Amino acid sequence: SNRTPLVRAASASRIAAVRASSVSDAAAIGKHVIVKDDFLPESEARALRAKYDERFADPRNTESGNFCWNHWFIYGQYNLMRTPAEQYFDEDAYTRLCDALTTFGQEELGCDAITPPWLSYYVDGHSQGLHTDAWHGPFAFVLSLTEWDERQFEGGETLLLSRAVLDFWRTFEPGESVEEANILDEIEPEFNRLTVFDPRIPHGVREVRGTRDPSQARLVLHGWFTPSESVVFKGGLTDEQGGAALDKTLETLYEQLSGECARMFGVLHMRMRVNGRTGAVEDVRVLADTLVPDRAELVGVEAGDSANSAMQAEAKLRAEVIACVEKNLRAAEFPSADSGSETIVFVPFSFV
Repeated sequence: SNRTPLVRAASASRIAAVRASSVSDAAAIGKHVIVKDDFLPESEARALRAKYDERFADPRNTESGNFCWNHWFIYGQYNLMRTPAEQYFDEDAYTRLCDALTTFGQEELGCDAITPPWLSYYVDGHSQGLHTDAWHGPFAFVLSLTEWDERQFEGGETLLLSRAVLDFWRTFEPGESVEEANILDEIEPEFNRLTVFDPRIPHGVREVRGTRDPSQARLVLHGWFTPSESVVFKGGLTDEQGGAALDKTLETLYEQLSGECARMFGVLHMRMRVNGRTGAVEDVRVLADTLVPDRAELVGVEAGDSANSAMQAEAKLRAEVIACVEKNLRAAEFPSADSGSETIVFVPFSFV
């Protein structure tokens, strides 16, 4: 099969030849950070929090379940308490949690599954220094069970290194000062808020100052969404029935990406909807997009150009790649399904 998820695009610079057409916000920014409030049903989020509170209700309780915490300490980098969530919550609650996260990953990100979530709490002095993750998946997640509005501490925000710092010298403005707010983006871990981000972005947790009481801590569930290993067919067509048509389309697509488009790094997860009676592709949608151009592709953007100029140049290169993928996927011709039912096809691309 030719349905490899790896793509290596041409490395020659394309900045001079990029069309000046407008691009959508999604094409310009991608999905490096997603914040979804009220992620779980309120009753389920409260039940998870109640289980945590129950364990700390009696500090003199010596049941074995209260001794499950690991103090993860690496000087200057990690300082927090953590435990596998599977060992902390009852089976039904844990299963519902994982099902909700997995469904979100499949429907919104094109990811197949999740890693087993951790449960962590942070009290006075706890933090995470800026870091990137070893590869677990294309997206990390943080689901907060913190009673944020009633917190008795300072700090605890999720920190991500800003776009301006990640391409600092190209967008440097010598006449402007740079302060922490320009360097770090922060996301408050409000109760039942799911934060999803590209783990290639340096990230951390601002040091908590105040309470030493675990019942008043910053409390979060966290892990990674893991990618599909191959194309997935759901509905009228099986992989065997639709695979040959998609192979033909991908062969043409790979040739165009290699010869005509800028080199990218990141993932692009696509969703196709195929008519069950005609085999025609009726819709193509981007589910996940963390594409970043190779810096060599931006040679036409000089250091000192405005941040907007650099962003526009990057957006145009990204839009060209996405348009190429979408055009080819829309042109695919599938056989009709025996049942006449439509087929949803998830196509993951990994640009390396």
